[in-house]
Amino acid sequence: MIWKTIFNPFEKFDEKKLLLIGIIFFILNFFGCFYAGMINDSIFHLSILEEGQTIWDIVWINSLSYIFAIVVLIILAKFFNKRSRIIDIFNTVLISQIPLIITMPMMALPFVKEANRNISSLAGNFAKIEMLDLIIVAVAGCITLPFLVYNIVLYYNGFKTATNIKKWQHIVIFAVVSLITTIISQTIF
Repeated sequence: MIWKTIFNPFEKFDEKKLLLIGIIFFILNFFGCFYAGMINDSIFHLSILEEGQTIWDIVWINSLSYIFAIVVLIILAKFFNKRSRIIDIFNTVLISQIPLIITMPMMALPFVKEANRNISSLAGNFAKIEMLDLIIVAVAGCITLPFLVYNIVLYYNGFKTATNIKKWQHIVIFAVVSLITTIISQTIF
């Protein structure tokens, strides 16, 4: 029972409480990103904040990436099930982001930020990348991987609960649309 609550809170909790929690974490995400020097250019990806970008750039880009994902999911949800509720789609996107937001303090550690910046600045020139930077980023990636998986599980379960999809074809379409949405979001934001 507790595992079902952890992996699919959308069935257990009231949608208004989930929306409130999602909005609180959405706002916390701005400060977490600013502190960590990151930006949410899609709901599944964090990029390094470029020099000169302010917290308002984070607010703008993070909001656009969330809105883009919500709009695409609303269209898809209505296509699958006309009775799907918009608040459930909002909750799907907002709640699924909480695991990534939780990783922000680790990403904000100075040596992790420095290693990320060093590797990003040498993209395409792998021979000059320091081994220590590579190890730090790899370890940080291994630590954040379970959170990313949990993010995807919540995202899927939220959408599945909102739309009541059961056919494998719907699940495949959902996965493909989510992938395309992520790529487009990272490209334009």
